Amino acid sequence: MSGSGKGVTSHQMALTAVVEGLSALTRPSRVRICVADETLRERRAQRRPPDEPELWERLRPLLALHHVEWDEPDEWVDEYGADDERADGAPCDLAAELAYHQHRGEEVRAEAQGEEATLAVAVSRFLAERWDDMHAFEAADEVISTLHFSIGWYDDTSFAEMTPAGIVDELGAFFSSTLPHKEHASADELRVAERVVTDLLNWLAAHGHIDADAARDHLADIAVTVDERAALKEFVDAFGDDDLVRRPDRSRIEGEVGSQYLTIGEVTAGSLTFKDDDMGSGEGDCPVVGPVPVRPEIAARARTGWRILLSAVKVGGQWGLVEVVSGDP
Repeated sequence: MSGSGKGVTSHQMALTAVVEGLSALTRPSRVRICVADETLRERRAQRRPPDEPELWERLRPLLALHHVEWDEPDEWVDEYGADDERADGAPCDLAAELAYHQHRGEEVRAEAQGEEATLAVAVSRFLAERWDDMHAFEAADEVISTLHFSIGWYDDTSFAEMTPAGIVDELGAFFSSTLPHKEHASADELRVAERVVTDLLNWLAAHGHIDADAARDHLADIAVTVDERAALKEFVDAFGDDDLVRRPDRSRIEGEVGSQYLTIGEVTAGSLTFKDDDMGSGEGDCPVVGPVPVRPEIAARARTGWRILLSAVKVGGQWGLVEVVSGDP
């Protein structure tokens, strides 16, 4: 359940939430109330205080009908652990998430009422069918929101004007550029996006918006792209502070590369060598960087041919990585 009001205080909203929640119960029940409002957490709630008399008048018989336990902040810490970032307001955070889920579901169902000839309406219907599963809905909603942004970034046709079939031409840029470079998606987030888009394309095919064979071909291409991007992201993320060197004084630097894409040319069990594929094409070229010592775990993730955006310095005849930013297959 959720609700809102204009021109009301947080205390009024907290009190209303308790009253409405208890009123919705159909029989006497044991109730645990988690609310971030000191007045409501007081055990003296049986008495009507001077503030909000009408709401308290409604609350009194409800408290008499049900067995109510009021949560205190210390009890939240006991349950979640003092070092858990959720401890300060975990029950209230959950209530806020549920309220937003309800509100977002109402928005999606309203958007799904239009003509299904547009991608926006088709996607809203796809999301509406998933609303009952809160986690699946939120994952799909977030991925499609990012896809909406991607289409607006790369295409002159707006999301609202695009036909459902038009989505297939947008997925290449979505997985190869928007997610890895603009959203800095993790490997797990890339795989979640793949699952959502797979479900969406299959749904569009099942409803006659796109050809099923074409959908399968696109999904095969997406799977390859995601595998490459996820592996590359895991390689980049494997570098920790201990794997990088601090930039030394200028007087000690014998060679330097600053924020440049270099290609992994050689991989050994304990080192990587990078090369500039454009070497010799003009001013600003850099020499081969390496071999750069790395941990075996990092070397095992590396693949020759990857283009890595990095910074490196050479001191005492030895190259070291200062920064590893991102990359492209």
